[in-house]
Amino acid sequence: MYFCNMSFEKKPEPKPTKYEYVFEDDECISIWKYNSKITTSGPVEVEYKYKKGYVHPGQKKLKYQVK
Repeated sequence: MYFCNMSFEKKPEPKPTKYEYVFEDDECISIWKYNSKITTSGPVEVEYKYKKGYVHPGQKKLKYQVK
């Protein structure tokens, strides 16, 4: 009987350098994009997509008064 005495080493899988997290709430969907080749301290880009019918609190409808 012959036994092969070779050891197989698994190469560690490389960590992804680009990834993104998606957060969704009642008012908007926010996408946080990361790239560890550029920086490891935070997101590279944050994108907000507001849902239909959302009115920003700073944008109030102006009512004109006719005298």
